[in-house]
This record gives sequence, C-alpha cells and structure tokens, in this order.
Amino acid sequence: MSSISALLGTVTQEVTGGGETRPGQVQMAERVAEAVGTAGTAIAIQAGTGTGKSIAYLTPIVNALAENRIERAIIATATIALQDQLLSSDLPTTVTALEADVSAAVLKGRSNYLCVQRLAELNEAAVGEQQQLLAGTDAQSYLPAVNDWADETSSGDREELVPAPPAAVWRAISVGPDECPGAARCPKGGECFAENARNTAAAADIVVTNHHFYGLHMASEGALLPPHDVVVFDEAHHLSDVISATSGAELSGGRFRNIARRIRNLLTDSDDIADLLIRSADDLPEEIRSKVGQRTTITAETMAVLLAGRTRGESAIKELRRVVKAAESEGGSLDTKTATRVERALRMLTSLIDDIDIVINAEPDSTVLWVDGSPGNPVLKATPIDVAPLCENWLWTGQSVVLTSATLPSSIGVSLGRAELSVDEVPSPFDYEELGLLYCPLHLPLPKDPSYPEQSRAEIRTLVEAAGGRSLCLFTSYRAMEGAAEFLEEELDDINVFVQGTESKAELLRSFRDTERSVLLATMSFWQGVDLPGDDLTLVTIDRLPFPRPDDPVLSARRDRLGSAAFRTIDLPRASTLLAQAAGRLVRRGDDRGVVAVLDKRLAVNKSYRWDLIRALPPFKRTKDLDEVCAFLRNLDDG
Repeated sequence: MSSISALLGTVTQEVTGGGETRPGQVQMAERVAEAVGTAGTAIAIQAGTGTGKSIAYLTPIVNALAENRIERAIIATATIALQDQLLSSDLPTTVTALEADVSAAVLKGRSNYLCVQRLAELNEAAVGEQQQLLAGTDAQSYLPAVNDWADETSSGDREELVPAPPAAVWRAISVGPDECPGAARCPKGGECFAENARNTAAAADIVVTNHHFYGLHMASEGALLPPHDVVVFDEAHHLSDVISATSGAELSGGRFRNIARRIRNLLTDSDDIADLLIRSADDLPEEIRSKVGQRTTITAETMAVLLAGRTRGESAIKELRRVVKAAESEGGSLDTKTATRVERALRMLTSLIDDIDIVINAEPDSTVLWVDGSPGNPVLKATPIDVAPLCENWLWTGQSVVLTSATLPSSIGVSLGRAELSVDEVPSPFDYEELGLLYCPLHLPLPKDPSYPEQSRAEIRTLVEAAGGRSLCLFTSYRAMEGAAEFLEEELDDINVFVQGTESKAELLRSFRDTERSVLLATMSFWQGVDLPGDDLTLVTIDRLPFPRPDDPVLSARRDRLGSAAFRTIDLPRASTLLAQAAGRLVRRGDDRGVVAVLDKRLAVNKSYRWDLIRALPPFKRTKDLDEVCAFLRNLDDG
C-alpha cells in the first residue's frame, strides 16, 4: 500500500496542477486512513477552511476501495452545495488521479424524487380532483412544465426542476416513505426514479447522501442505505440535532387534511370519513396554537383530539380494506391504479396512527413534547431528549465513523453517545494574523441595554462605509436584521443594501456579488454555507454572541437533565461553533483579507467564557480600536 501522503500528493497535483502540500490535509488523511476498515473506530477532526478536507478523506477511502479493503463508503453532508461539489469535482478528480475503478452515486429521501405514478394520476384526474390534490393550486399553471421536465429528466430529482413549483404541487407529484407501496406493487414501478436511485446506490462503491437521510436510516433500523464499512459526516457540527429531529414524530392539521384529500375519491361514501379527518385537521391546531415555540404536555382536551384522530384514522383503514374485500368478493380485484392509491392511503394512515401513539405514550424523561411552526400552522412534535441509545445501536457498531467540519464542538462525542471521543484539530494553511482583524468594540453597551440597537446600527454604518460596502452583516434575529436594514437604507447614500427575505438565498448572493459597493444583511441561515471569496467580501459583522434561546423546547429539556453542567455542555459549545462558522465566512482563500467585527463586548469582558469563544475563532489579530479597523478597511477598499 502506497503511503497516504504520496497518494495525497498525486491527487492534489491533479487538483492544483502543482502538487500543493498542506500539512493539515496530510495529517487528516493519515488519521482517516488509520480509521478506515477498522470496525467500530470513530474519529472527529476539526479542519478549518482551506485545509481541503474533502480530498483528505476521499483519498484514503478511494484507495481502500480500490484495494478491496472495504466494500462501500457513505458520505453524508449537511448541504446540497457540498454534495454537488463532491459529485462534480472532488470525487471524480480523486478517482481519476488514483486511477481507481470506483463508482459513486447520490441517494436522497424518496420525497425528493418525482413519482411517475402520482404524476400520471394527477394528469388523468378531473379539474376538481386536481384542485383537491393540489390544495386549491391551479394545476394548469404548473403541470405543462412539470410534464415536459418529466419527459427529459434522467434522475427525477426535484433539484433539477427550475423554477421550482409551489410546495403543494411537489407534494402532489411525489410520495414520502410512509406512503409508497413499493415498486413491485406500483403500475409505474419499473419507471420509479426513487427506486432507480436506490438500485444505483446499492451497486455503487461510494454513496453520497445527507445527514437527514442518514438519520432516517438510523431511525428505520438500517433499512434505507446499503451496508457500508465507512461513514463520513462532513459538516458534522449539528449532527446530533439532525438525528434527534429524524427519530421523533410530528402531527399537524395539514397532515390530517392531506390524508383526507387522498381518500375522498377512493371510497363511495368517503365524504363522511374525509370530513371527520378534516375536523381533526381543524381541532388539533386549535388546541396547540397557543403553545408555539414552547414545551407542552398532553392536556385532556388535546388527548381527546388525538384519540379522535386515531379513531378516525382506524375507521378510514377499515373502509379502505372493505373496498378491497368487496372487489375480491365479486370475483375480481381493484384495478391496478386504484389498488396503488388505496395502498398509499393505508400506509399514510398507519404511519399517522403510529405517530399519534408515540406522542400519546411519550415519557417525559426521554421525550420532549413541543409545538413548532407558527400560530397559523402549528406542529406538535415528540423529540427524543437523548440520541445516545439510537447511536449506540445504529452508528457506533459495525462501520468506522469519521466526523469532520471546519468547526466541531468539543462536546460532540457526548451528544452522540460516545463521551470518550475527542476532537483532533489539524492546522489551517492560512496565516490569519496577516489576513485580518478580529474587532470587538468595548464602547458599545451590552446587548440587553435599551440603547444597544441604536448604537450597534451606527457602528455597523461606520464599518460598512469604511469597507466601501463588501460587507456581510449577520444577526441573531429577524427583528434585529429588519431594524438595521431600515436604518442602513436611510443612512447609506451610495451603498446598496440587500436583505434576506427579499429574494431567494441564491439570488441574494448573486446580486451581492454582481453589485459594487453593497452590503448584505442576513440571519442564521447565512452564518454557514456562504462562500464569498476574494474582493467580494472584506467585512463580516456579528450583532451578538449566538447563545441558543433559553426557552428552546428541546434544549431546555436537555438542560433540565444536565443541571449545572448544561451551560458548558450545551450552550457554550453551540455558541462557539456558530460564532466560528460566521467568522469563517471572511477568509475562504489564502489571499482573502478583512475584518470580523463582533459587536458584543461580552466576547472581551466576560471572564468565565470569553477565552472559550476566542479560541474557537480563527487566530486573527485582535483589536478594540475603531480607528485602526476603519483604516485597515479603507486601505483594502483603496487597493
């Protein structure tokens, strides 16, 4: 077996044309090589921006596959952008450089793929039924484009459908895992995009998927992904939250209403049952809407609603089965299309009843009940407080596991049920002290001070003007962002202000890049996964330290369990990770320069945790001098 450093040199030469050596990348590749093929081994590696972590883990994995030391690897990412990068660039480059006979495929959840059978049913339905299935949306406005795409696509992946149709339209032409009867029982089973993707993945050496799908795989006791020897979780800093979210249950009025639409045209006397399900769709939100964003318990009134919904679901199942038996008693059977629709409805109803049972039987010591969504569309959720038991059964046994990200909380092992797992940090190739400044203004009041919003906005204006735009201003709340947007739009004469929510994320980033002298204001979804290298970005401002809300339903339940250890086990690692992710937007390449301004002086003055936060950030030169920062930014602008 060739040395990993030599193999890595071969791959990086293919990437850069010069065989660039990065010590951190070599260290990471060697650590992954040690773990690959050793069942039950787990490593966690923090590899900062510029390390080249994708190539670092792909090189030993592709080599191990080529030498038949392992049979299959799974790579799970948090973002579609990284999936695209792996499949279009990093993976084929690595395979080509190593001259390896290694195949790769992408696999997503079933609802991400067009269901050919459901599209056919929608096309054949009368206009009135189409409107029922589409929740009132005008099918004729979208069906022609969807049908044209369906004739052309080879994958059926919704990401290929541009522009994307409304959510109601996609729901009407896709199926979830809780309703699909399977290819063998579907008239269009031979054309099924989801099954084709699954079959392709089963034959591939490397399967690229997402954290959410792997979480569902674990919750289904290993039913969704093919057997594998290695799993890599890239961007793993929020993995425990994803696993928790995918292993619980949720109930909403929309779910009852969707099932009612599905059965209304299947039964001769379906209106009564459908109307009862619609009643559940109305009753459940009424009982829970006042608790949005809060933990809750099952009151007598809510229990009555859930039991009524369960009974109505069972009644619908009985009626559907009666239809099947009636057809059989007449010496025949349902036509294939109707049988498929009945099977889908039965699966949806069974899944609904299972989730009602999970909610009703939730134990306070292990599961938190809470209400998500909005008052207009509340969702009752049951979320496990601790995912360690699930991880012990379906993550840490059998395969070797690699967790990596530019920022990894030190507590990630504890949150995933492997307390002894430590985080190894490999060096970044960037000379951060030469590239930028970390600025924390001590003259601003604390964020809780009533004068803070006004003074922090004035500070942002001064910084943005010094930078000549080219600024990303990040906020911990929509309210803070909107207040700053209104202020800056009035105060900045020759700098364009772009605000999250006015366009899609992709369009906003494109507009920001294409517009000179501009500033982009955004909230948490822009704190990570945003790549603005070069002169496009020289200033990142962060309004306050991103500690999680004290009333977050799931986190508050975990805090109750941990007691006095909660702050350093939950809150501080999360704030450190988010802060580092936000600061990481500034330097994406070795020649990027600029300022990260944290407008929360707790970063500088709080003795109990300031160094935990500072150590999580890139090691920029630190300053509290506004004049120094403005001079630095103006110099970059002039250059």
